[in-house]
Amino acid sequence: MIRYKELFLGPKCDNKCLFCYYRLGNYEQPDFNTINNLLGQTEHDSVVLYGGEPTLRNDLFEIINIVKKNGFRRIKLVSNGRSFSNNQFLLQLIKEGCLLFEIKLWGSNPDIHDYITQTPNSFLQTINGLENLQRLSCDKFICLRILLCRQNFTDIVNMIITGINLGVNRIVLSLEDHNVPLQDLLPYIRIALNISILNRVWILTEGFPFCVMQGLEHHIGEIYHGYGSKIYPRTYKYHKNCQHCIYKGICHGVYTEYLNKFGHAEFQPIKFNRYFKEIKALFG
Repeated sequence: MIRYKELFLGPKCDNKCLFCYYRLGNYEQPDFNTINNLLGQTEHDSVVLYGGEPTLRNDLFEIINIVKKNGFRRIKLVSNGRSFSNNQFLLQLIKEGCLLFEIKLWGSNPDIHDYITQTPNSFLQTINGLENLQRLSCDKFICLRILLCRQNFTDIVNMIITGINLGVNRIVLSLEDHNVPLQDLLPYIRIALNISILNRVWILTEGFPFCVMQGLEHHIGEIYHGYGSKIYPRTYKYHKNCQHCIYKGICHGVYTEYLNKFGHAEFQPIKFNRYFKEIKALFG
């Protein structure tokens, strides 16, 4: 898995998502010089630009140019995809060398998606942006990040099908809400994984502890990119059952807020897995 230098372009966004980390926090908009200085502080050759919504910056193309001048070979953009409904803007991004995209989706229809984003017409613009990406003939890579919460988890299958129909290359199921009991959510996760696999689209999860993903461990995204990302900050902790689990040290435990709400009784330690050595090697 490629390791990226993470570059925060500010909290400004054209959505008002219910579960946004940056809308509720005290984040400043970094200026161009600050961003330029940060680029030199890395050993990576790939960079991911995120926010907020990075496409709202007037100097985005200038930022991409200095990214290239600093020797970064790959540029990934994390976005809600709405700006890509403007095909001319998208074509300019491609021309500047941005070919990797991670698009966030909250629902398979406007009723769900727009309710969570608190922004009318955001669903249609995101879908139009994905359609424009799909039509590009260049060697682009599209990851669809499906963000899961109590308002949309029963819509997972429809969102998976939407992504497959739009030709995405990878899907990430990202748990964003600590108020959904995992026993309610996991049956939908398993169906979604199977549908994606049958359609030959690689799919990963984020935010799910190893003990609830038995038989599906190879789909746990944290195996490949670790737990340290600032893009989707999460706070985990161990509980007493973790002490006896072979995955302690690889798995970071359970969301702190989830344990505070539901307790730890549903989480049982894993004593043996025939693929443990391979999983540990991937994580390392």
